[in-house]
Amino acid sequence: MSLSMNDIDNMIESAIFRLAGESGNSISTFYVDLRNYQQRVTEKLVSDCISLCNSRGIDAERQGSGLSIKVNLETCHLTPMQAKSFTDAVVFTQATYGNRLG
Repeated sequence: MSLSMNDIDNMIESAIFRLAGESGNSISTFYVDLRNYQQRVTEKLVSDCISLCNSRGIDAERQGSGLSIKVNLETCHLTPMQAKSFTDAVVFTQATYGNRLG
């Protein structure tokens, strides 16, 4: 078992939610403990998970027994629904807080 597209979608959606806050930051970081997917963290598991993240334009690097994942909403690959949510969040944060992406 490995990181899934659903896991990545959840991180993207969380990043979009964070964007709508007062800070309005388009970059969010996450930590994924790979032991939640497989008891023994192998190089293949790490490589597969990093490759999956990279396929969506998301940076990931090994950190201990997990991954440090950086979701940049300006460069990652969004689904159509996520793109709509992203646009709504940008409009909201700009109208409410006067923020620009940063």
